Amino acid sequence: MANNHAKKASMEWASLKKEASVFPIYSMRKAWHVLEKEIYGMPNADRKNKNESVLLGKIEIGNLTVLDPRLGNLIHRLEYTRLSIESIQSPPTVMILEYIQACERVHRIINNYRKLPS
Repeated sequence: MANNHAKKASMEWASLKKEASVFPIYSMRKAWHVLEKEIYGMPNADRKNKNESVLLGKIEIGNLTVLDPRLGNLIHRLEYTRLSIESIQSPPTVMILEYIQACERVHRIINNYRKLPS
């Protein structure tokens, strides 16, 4: 089951990287959306409290609670980087590809935490 999830995720990231040359801003937003689903994974009603927890590095992954302030800081930097790139009129495709790759790396870190025994 976890292997299927990993394969699906890697195919999704590869697809986003290919789309980045044709639809750069859309691909970047989609990459953030995929990562955000992985991180917050709950209705928007509790997102504010969850957002503060993530900033402190407290991320709940299934039955596991991860306390990693560096990961929380990285997630917030990705969010603000996305907003900064969106404010550029014609951002270079390379910048967007690097952003998507950074989102993919954070996704892999979260998956590695998910693989830990509860």
